[in-house]
Formats: sequence, C-alpha cells, structure tokens
Amino acid sequence: MKAAQLRALAHPLRLQLLQVLHAEGPATASQLARRLGESSGSTSYHLRALYRAGMVEEAEQRNARERWWQRTPGRLMIPNSVPSDASEAERAELQAAHAQIESILVERDEVAMRRWMDVRYDLPLERQDSQFIGNFRMWATAAELSQFVTAVLELAQPLRKAPASGESERKEVHFTFRVLPQEP
Repeated sequence: MKAAQLRALAHPLRLQLLQVLHAEGPATASQLARRLGESSGSTSYHLRALYRAGMVEEAEQRNARERWWQRTPGRLMIPNSVPSDASEAERAELQAAHAQIESILVERDEVAMRRWMDVRYDLPLERQDSQFIGNFRMWATAAELSQFVTAVLELAQPLRKAPASGESERKEVHFTFRVLPQEP
C-alpha cells in the first residue's frame, strides 16, 4: 500500500465509511450520512478521497439522482511495515499514517470496551457466556504468525456482513484482534 493510500485511511470517518460499506453493501453519500450522523457533504467529500485512493468504487446506479458507492473487492489489509527502500520523507509519512490509523482503532476499542462494561450484565445469559476478553503470550515464527492472522481473519469474514433483517438473532459485537511482537 502506497503512502497516499495509507494517508487516505488515516481519518476516522473514512474508516467508518469503509466498515459500513463492507458490512451493509452499496450506499449513497446521503444514506451513509444518515447512518453515521454526518452531513452528506462530509460523507461525499470523504468518499471521493477513498475513490481517489482506490478503496471505493461507483456501484451500479439505482436512480439517476444519486451516486452509489461500494468498497472495492478484496480484503483491505493495512501493512504494518515500512519498505526498507523508502525515502526518509516517505518513511516519516508512512509512520505518521500508521500512528494515526492505530490511534483511531485503539480509540474505537476503548469506546467498545466502555459500552460493553455498561451493558454486559444486562445481556441475556447466553450472550454473557459467549463473550471473551483476555490475553496471553505466544511464541511463533514470522511465518507462523502470518498464517495464524490469516486463519483468524478468514474465520471472522462470514460474520462481518450485517444481517439482512432486523429480526435476526445475530447482534453486533466488537471484535478486537492484535498480534504484537514483543522482541526485536
């Protein structure tokens, strides 16, 4: 992923737009604005920035008045590395974009954690028993970690689409997944 693409992701609303388009499918800027509590001008601006970065594309038009957007196909993986041949300027830009994106994701985790702490004992017992919070140490090679991450993401993928109706027993959950090397 190029620095310009990473920079395009380094905005909370853009990450939300991508998440909603992935989970709920194509939408207009106006629909996304209502869904996210933003102005349609703001969602339209950020959708165009994501379009220029190649992360969204125009979907099939459903009417002549509004432009429909969808995520580009494929898994969006934010790289954790900076290429060794990157110039100092590009290296600094990539590191700044990484820091911004990580700060947005950690803030989302903190909001979800506070929300969970507020509702956890009000949930039905089967929901309370289905949640998990914890951490542990593991030892693995780089290849083993890559394989592990890929396997977990593939397991999660079918659950990332919102149910088609409000009558579904499936409820939204916040999934946090971090694999953080602790040694150089």
